[in-house]
Amino acid sequence: MPEQWFPVQWHGRQAVVVLPDHVDLGNAGLLRDELLVLINRGAAVVILDMTETTSCDHAGMDAISRAVQRATINGTQLRLAVAGPAMRRLLSIEGLDRLVSTFPNVTAALAAGPSSDDSSAALAARSAGGGADGAVAESALTGVMPDVRQVIDALADGLALTRDDGEIVLVNRRCAEMFGYTKDELVGRPVESLVPAELRPAHERHRAQYTLAPTVRPMAERARLVGIRKDGATIPVEISLSPVPTANGQLILAAIRDSRPRRGRDLAELARAAAAEQTRRSRELLDAVVHSLLEVGVSLQGAADLPADVARDRISEALVRLDDTIHQIRDHRFDVLDDDSVA
Repeated sequence: MPEQWFPVQWHGRQAVVVLPDHVDLGNAGLLRDELLVLINRGAAVVILDMTETTSCDHAGMDAISRAVQRATINGTQLRLAVAGPAMRRLLSIEGLDRLVSTFPNVTAALAAGPSSDDSSAALAARSAGGGADGAVAESALTGVMPDVRQVIDALADGLALTRDDGEIVLVNRRCAEMFGYTKDELVGRPVESLVPAELRPAHERHRAQYTLAPTVRPMAERARLVGIRKDGATIPVEISLSPVPTANGQLILAAIRDSRPRRGRDLAELARAAAAEQTRRSRELLDAVVHSLLEVGVSLQGAADLPADVARDRISEALVRLDDTIHQIRDHRFDVLDDDSVA
């Protein structure tokens, strides 16, 4: 890569990457590759010097976002040095200012130094048996970028990050729910605990072979597998694997998808949605009936002190309102019966 594109200055284990005036589709791919190389080389801190940058299009922001994701997994701290108000507004619009520490200049970004949070988290993870890789993964998500943790937990597929020996160091909410555990229960367990007992020896052999030559394996290229939940029930799953290099070695990222027939799950979700809708409609009807009866009661009470002809009109209006209320109740009841007959 031409040095003039993104000059890199090293300050110990802190790398400063100087960005040009304009970051766009023409150089965003080069920027992404450069940042990933620096992160994979084990830089403790990567600082993007954007003090002279005046514009950055969507491709440039995407390149930075991808670097943020890899830095999160590797335990690398990514920082931005931004001087111009226009760039600060752009970062705010894209939401990157909530994910990455921003400084007014490179000097301030360097002065912050590597965070001590990483070392303390690593010590805690080791004492808990999590190992250095577990500390890197966990501290990166809890201490550096809480918004990324929320994004990972919102994914529809389960995610599990494991060491070469199969120990789970990180899972998202979907993975825990899929197998019937809490996230804390899964961290530290061997990944084979999610495989039926009779299949575990074969799974261990396949995992050992994979770690010798790890490659990206999409779901479509792998046969469907079987997982086992905490309650002993088995579920068919599809799994994709990706190696994740870190400063402390290599981790394996598994994306897990429940491959049970979708129709059964859809019907269950529809049933829950229908029940919630029925509850909502019943509450609305109850509120309407109570409000109507209250108005009728007030109207009749006031009619007692009115002249006879006015009182008759007031009573007639009250009877009409009562009749409308009765119709509301009957219509709701028939709707419920119709829904039950369809179900």
